[in-house]
Amino acid sequence: MSIINHFFDYIKGYLKIDFTGHDKVRFLNLCRNNRFNIWNIRMSENEEHMIFFSSIDSFYQMKKIRRKCNGKLKIKKKIGLSFKIRKYQKHAFFLSGIIIFFILIKIISLYIWNISFDGNYSYTDVELMNFLNENHIENGLKKSSINCDELEYLIRKQYNDITWVSVEMKGTRLIVHIKENFDSNIAKTEDKPYNIVSNVNGVIDSIITRSGIPLVKRGDSVEKNQPLVNGTIEIQNDAKEVVGYDYVNADASIYAYVTYDFHESFSLNYQQKIYTGMKKSAIELKLFEKSLFFSAFEKKPKTFDTVKDYKPLSLTKNFYLPVSICHIRYNGYKIEDQIYDQDQAYELANEKINEYIHDLEEKGIQIIENNVTIDVNESECIMTGNFVVLQQIGQIEYIDKNE
Repeated sequence: MSIINHFFDYIKGYLKIDFTGHDKVRFLNLCRNNRFNIWNIRMSENEEHMIFFSSIDSFYQMKKIRRKCNGKLKIKKKIGLSFKIRKYQKHAFFLSGIIIFFILIKIISLYIWNISFDGNYSYTDVELMNFLNENHIENGLKKSSINCDELEYLIRKQYNDITWVSVEMKGTRLIVHIKENFDSNIAKTEDKPYNIVSNVNGVIDSIITRSGIPLVKRGDSVEKNQPLVNGTIEIQNDAKEVVGYDYVNADASIYAYVTYDFHESFSLNYQQKIYTGMKKSAIELKLFEKSLFFSAFEKKPKTFDTVKDYKPLSLTKNFYLPVSICHIRYNGYKIEDQIYDQDQAYELANEKINEYIHDLEEKGIQIIENNVTIDVNESECIMTGNFVVLQQIGQIEYIDKNE
């Protein structure tokens, strides 16, 4: 067999065959007559086995003639490049899959896929998320395009009673930390020097300064944005001349009496939901902000409440994927017109007032006076007045060292 023929056989692949049977000579003659490509024919010591090499095509063709010879063909070994490729093909697919997986993970890590809030009481996650969306901060946004300092400023500017905001990115998460009352822990976590200014109008009840220079005292009236504690400390020489400045994180516990105006009303005519008991559900699969719905019903109730329970998928605590599963529940109802009587109106009004008080108390605000009155006329219930409270005040104002 020539070297060239052997080379091409190696490329295509060939087989080492073991033939057993009594008519070995007849088998060889039939192979020769049919021009089968076989070579290196040898017999075993006991002459029960005939070993030879064969091309793949010839092997499949000789299966027909081995029945005439009452023999059996057995593949002893597969040789050649084609078999090596098949052997390692699965490993190549596996390796390619791993490489593609890590490339996708790297691409996904460049974007934000989960936004969360921490420390908010007065404002719900939904309300804060809507504000971020209005300012083009949403899931799927490239991390490099997010300016955390600018976002912190926008939140403080929009919500006056948020005294401190810190925005950080971890993995594929954007986490917004919020303080609605000034907290001494801010001084421990903030790395930029700042003053404390008032976030409300009020009258100072007490001030305990731990860092910085106090600018107000008990009994002083203060206005919103008025400096309370200065974080810039003058450095003087023996002649009392200012030779420089030291900048610190102003830190103080400041309490003030604050008046909150309260005005709310509602109509005595209202529409009541009467639930019909018709309930439906569906599954929403969200992938890269695109939604696919899977439901087991043809149509939803005409009027219904919708409850969505999103479960985002993540690899780790801070590495969220652009995939989430949502279980959607629909609860059907019908509308009936109703009218509150006077007792019901007073009861509902008190519930609203108590809910407002509860929200204040959750923020650590102490109610001193409740001056809200309730008036029920023929068409509506009106609550008007104010609350006098004692609360901790203050918000940070970063120091510009260049001024």
